[in-house]
Amino acid sequence: MIKCSFIITLIVMLSGCVASGQKAIYSEGDFTLSGSLCKPQGRGPFPAVVFNHGGVGPIIGGAPEETCAALAKAGFVGFSPIRRLDRPLFGHLDDVNDAVDYVKNLPYVQSTRIGVMGFSRGGLLTYQVAVQRRDFRAVVIMASAVHPSLNLSQAGAISAPVLVLVSENDTGSRRTRGRNTLKTTQQLFRALKEADKDATLIVYPAYGDDGHTLFFSVGSYWTDVIAFLHTHL
Repeated sequence: MIKCSFIITLIVMLSGCVASGQKAIYSEGDFTLSGSLCKPQGRGPFPAVVFNHGGVGPIIGGAPEETCAALAKAGFVGFSPIRRLDRPLFGHLDDVNDAVDYVKNLPYVQSTRIGVMGFSRGGLLTYQVAVQRRDFRAVVIMASAVHPSLNLSQAGAISAPVLVLVSENDTGSRRTRGRNTLKTTQQLFRALKEADKDATLIVYPAYGDDGHTLFFSVGSYWTDVIAFLHTHL
């Protein structure tokens, strides 16, 4: 049985405990954030994975609640924070950093076994936070968003193994504003390999009429994610 707490309000200054079935809170400064926190059965400590959703503005992509529950089912504490919708990208990176610090301080989390993953804009943020920090043991980037702030020259700063996932027909749609996610994701992978990083790329067969939607739910790709996380966490 998986214990899940759905976070509506946040308090904390990176401390606090989430009781099973109760709403929990953490905040950054004067702002409150929201998200889903899911814990496997038992006392732990458990490895933990922060999932960064896709989307901009009011659009949230990548099934954060479903992903949270699937992580807990696999034996990880899952945390899917919902970023402040009115913030620019650099502000979202602050939200991600605070979410990671929050999870590391939970009493049932083993703080030395932390992973981070994300889809689309959340994949871009996952890359950026992995460049900044040295406390991750696994990084999963799914169909990274195409954005000028994706600085591939920084790939060498990532210290953890990286799994990169994309569909072969994620080549531009209304969901990506016509941008070629496949091309960008392949460039990201090449930058990691050129920096001599432990990186794996999986390109999945075409998915529907828009490969970006492959990651809209926990589906066939999930076995690859869990195998990678179990190996490195």
